[in-house]
Amino acid sequence: MGATTALHKSSGVSEVVSSVSMLAITIAVLGGVALISLGSLRSANGVLLTGSENAASEAGVLLTVVATQSNSSGTYVWLFNYGWNQAGLTSVYVGGGLAQGWSSSCSALQPKEMCVLQLPPGTHGTVAITFGARTVSLSV
Repeated sequence: MGATTALHKSSGVSEVVSSVSMLAITIAVLGGVALISLGSLRSANGVLLTGSENAASEAGVLLTVVATQSNSSGTYVWLFNYGWNQAGLTSVYVGGGLAQGWSSSCSALQPKEMCVLQLPPGTHGTVAITFGARTVSLSV
């Protein structure tokens, strides 16, 4: 009976050792796969970020109208550039025709900055403000 007990102990130890070995191999393989996956995710994140920045650069600038105001001294339009590129004001149209008598602090609108466009008093209708290839349209 002593030999049988020793054999069972030896066989039990060998099962435990093989189970621990398989567990260690599984952990090593899964750890390697996790490292490869994380590297792939970092790479994909970089590609997406670069792609979105390139799309914004190709689109030119990203502008929004912050506010408008009309009074006896003129019509004012405040614009904000939330893009990555400088925006250069090229022209202003009112009702489809080239506007006259306007002034602006938007000649070189830097990213993350605001500017104001002043139109003559009594200006009403659709205003289109052109910054290179981008146009901002609004009604005043």
